[in-house]
Amino acid sequence: MTLDPQQLAGVVRVGRPVAEPPIGSWSESATWRWLRWVFNAPAAVLLILTLAAIFAPLITRYDPVTPDFAQKLLPPSGTHWFGTDSLGMDVYTRVVYATRIDLSVAAASVLLGIVLGSPIGALAAYTGGWFDAMMGRVTEMVQSFPAILIAMLVLAAAGNNLITLTILLGVLNAPVYLKMVRSVALPLRNVEYILAARCSGHSGLSLLWKHILPNTLVPVFSQFSISCAFAIQLIAGLSFIGLGVRVPQPEWGSMINEGANYIVFGQWWPSVFPGIAVFATAFALTSLGNRVRRAALHE
Repeated sequence: MTLDPQQLAGVVRVGRPVAEPPIGSWSESATWRWLRWVFNAPAAVLLILTLAAIFAPLITRYDPVTPDFAQKLLPPSGTHWFGTDSLGMDVYTRVVYATRIDLSVAAASVLLGIVLGSPIGALAAYTGGWFDAMMGRVTEMVQSFPAILIAMLVLAAAGNNLITLTILLGVLNAPVYLKMVRSVALPLRNVEYILAARCSGHSGLSLLWKHILPNTLVPVFSQFSISCAFAIQLIAGLSFIGLGVRVPQPEWGSMINEGANYIVFGQWWPSVFPGIAVFATAFALTSLGNRVRRAALHE
């Protein structure tokens, strides 16, 4: 039986097979997947917010904390893109500068939670026994109370400043990573390469640092942006009730609180624009975390 040459198109060329891309080459499909990953909507929103936080002095014309009582509650216009608030401060400028505070405090607190919770979770999984049981009870006790209630109690007693707020949010995030890392590290205690490393003379700390903790990085990375979204919502909520970032520092939650009383009079812009910023940031961070988790599960 003779095959039509057209039936062999794309499979075998005359005298030679179709060459496959070499191992490790940057194929067209890989490039397309990378571009789709980089230019998705959540990453674009986070990139815009990050650039706005970095270059805030270059993209704003007003001081974020200087009032101008002659410009009180002006609607959005070409001069004031987001209008002005009850003190005459430019809302757009304050929204942009608030990005610095909200993103930096959220990221620093989550990193602190990872530093606190991950090693303890890995140690609890590796050692087991009374230490594992005690850490389990401690995390359950902390997570049994609403986070905002604990934050209100601590900030009311210790004072509301950025350092206290960052440490508090880090402690509240630590149990999440402790339990996550423990659940990932627990099955690793008896796998072959851990047993081989133990037989070769590695100490417990060396096993934790070189073999167990690196295998927990994927779920930690996927949870990072979701924890940042939770932290931003908590920062905004605490600032809304006066226990977060102090006025006149620009912060989305406090801006929403300042402008909420004027919505009934039709002056919606002082609170709506910072509210949109909170929603967009939290949604983008949560969506990005879910994408990372799905990508990790498919590999």
